[in-house]
Amino acid sequence: MVASVPVQRPWKRKALGWFLEFRLIPVLLWSFTAVVLGTAMAFAVAGTFDPLWFVVALALGGLVQGWETHAVNEIYDWRSGTDQIGLRALSGGSKVRNMGLLDERDLWRIYAWATLGVAALTIWVVVARAPWLALIIVAGYLIGLAYTVPPIAMSYRPFAGEWLGGFPGVLLSGLGAYAIQALSLSPAAAIALAAHALVCTGMLVVHHYADAPMDAAAVPPKRTTVVALGFRNAKRYAAGMAGAAVLLDLWLAVTFHHAFFFAAVLTFPTIWYHLRINPTNLESTTRNELRVIQLGIAAGLSTSVLLAPILWPLLPLAALGYFAHLVVVAPPAALARAWRRAPVAQSRNR
Repeated sequence: MVASVPVQRPWKRKALGWFLEFRLIPVLLWSFTAVVLGTAMAFAVAGTFDPLWFVVALALGGLVQGWETHAVNEIYDWRSGTDQIGLRALSGGSKVRNMGLLDERDLWRIYAWATLGVAALTIWVVVARAPWLALIIVAGYLIGLAYTVPPIAMSYRPFAGEWLGGFPGVLLSGLGAYAIQALSLSPAAAIALAAHALVCTGMLVVHHYADAPMDAAAVPPKRTTVVALGFRNAKRYAAGMAGAAVLLDLWLAVTFHHAFFFAAVLTFPTIWYHLRINPTNLESTTRNELRVIQLGIAAGLSTSVLLAPILWPLLPLAALGYFAHLVVVAPPAALARAWRRAPVAQSRNR
């Protein structure tokens, strides 16, 4: 990977490092889609949509997940050793340290600037909207920090990474977007965002398959749920989350709005992809993780546009961001098939 990075001016290398550290594809699935869905629910329930506060919610979600959470995760995973070795495309950090684009001081700068941005936007929201919204923003920020930073380090503990980190992080991102529009909370919005959070958390499990050997050997050991359960049970665990998301979407389709049938239909195939993944095969893991991500984004955004047609420009915007990330993040040669076209038949890991 180091040899593949062309010689560039220092500022260009730093800019590339900042872009890669944002990890745009996971952000599109997690905070971007959650914010869009929360905004669409506010439109459907309360009939409100303010473009300015939508942009503020997107900025907060992107800063918290894309740079605050990812920067500290990069720092501590590099220190533990889990990100320093291994052929991986989607997982194993952003590769900015492997490629020599950023060092630890640069990552702390990213964290500091993200924190300043979150603080400034939070003050604006408190003054212009409602003081209680700060509780949602601060909670999301602290979860992003505690996900990796000792002594809590939720990502280093089985089940905590999903249920104390990933799931509430996505939920708060979407509920914050709803609340900044409607200045209230809604049970229907909470259920819709819980369904999306389950999709994201299932993807997080897949994200740790290729990391498992390095995670187990890290110092301190990174005992993710995959390391604790083993591949077979981890696959069932992730598939169960996707199944629960389908049930929640179906319930909303019957009781709230038919748009959630589309979410259920698009989420249902992810159960199959979770179960068919061969976690010991990097190509299978990469390709099926991309499928889970693609379907998760499609389910959340298509439902949002059906609830709030005014949000339709976000569909091409998400597609543009997704492909821009693929263009910049060239995969290792061994993963070219997984990245670009259908792989050869893979045996299922039972």
